[in-house]
Order: sequence, then structure tokens, then C-alpha cells
Amino acid sequence: MGLEKLVEDILLKGDERAQEIIRQGEAERDDQILAADDQIRLAREKAEKKADAQISQMEQHELSSAELESRKTLLAAQREVLEDLKERSLAELANYPSDRREKLYDSLSAKAKAILGECVVYSNSADGVLLKPPAGVIKGGEIDCVGGLVFESRDGSVRLDYRFETLLEEVWNRKMSEIYSQLFG
Repeated sequence: MGLEKLVEDILLKGDERAQEIIRQGEAERDDQILAADDQIRLAREKAEKKADAQISQMEQHELSSAELESRKTLLAAQREVLEDLKERSLAELANYPSDRREKLYDSLSAKAKAILGECVVYSNSADGVLLKPPAGVIKGGEIDCVGGLVFESRDGSVRLDYRFETLLEEVWNRKMSEIYSQLFG
């Protein structure tokens, strides 16, 4: 019976050793699974952060593009309104009443004579009849404009441009910020 007991002890120790190896294997497996789960979690968090950053960057880019396009559209509309206002202003100047236009031309002629002395005055064909230049200012012919006058010294070296188009442009440029703030401010 001694041999059976010895075999039994050996089998029991072998079984215990097998159980211990299995427990160690399972513990190592569990540790590896936890480590793998941690790596997966970290990789997922890193990927989510990267994706969130890319999404945020794309959203910002799209928002910036939309704002830029919106500004372009707004500026184009404002420019169109300003150009329309300028055209309507010039049209109103073109229809300026004859009696007031005649007074304006008298005043401009006196001013030009004071600056240039003897000079030549040019007007559009319709305003020629309204023009009554003072002595020393002679009619020089017609110019293409909606209204107003151009004075030129006798030697042609100096010109005073009082055409409505020029006067409107000067006032427009000088008062642009004021016009803009009244329309869009």
C-alpha cells in the first residue's frame, strides 16, 4: 500500500501544481486583458479627442467660410445700394431746375473769372442757353456731361472742372463715411 499512497501523493501534488499553474495562467490572462482594455480605452480616448479636434477645426473653418461669404454678400449689396444712390443723385442733378441752374452757373462763372481771369467756359448742349458768362469769359463749346461747367484758362494750362459728375464725386468721396453710417449704421 505504500506505493499506492506514494502515487496518490504524487497525483495530488501534480493536481495542486496544475491548479496553481492554471491560476497563474488565468491571473496573467486577466492582467493581459486589463492591460489590453486600458490600451484600447486610451487609444479610443486619443482617437475621440483627435476626432473632436478635427470636427471642431472643420466647424470653425466652415463657420469662417460662411462668415466671409456673408460679409462678401453684404458688402456687394451695400456697394450696389451706394452705387444706386450715386446714380440717382446724378439723375437728380441732371434734372436740376433751369432757374436754379442758371443762378449756379452765374456764381460758378464769377468764381472762375476771379481765379483764372479771362477764360473759356464749356457746358453741355442743353445748358448753353442758360449760360450768360460775365465779360472776359467766353463760351468755348460743348462738353459731354449731365450738367455743370468746365472753365479753362486762355492758354489752356489750367482747368476748373465744375461738372455735376465731378462735383458729386468730390462730395461723395469727402462724405463717404457719413453717407455709409446713415445708410448702414
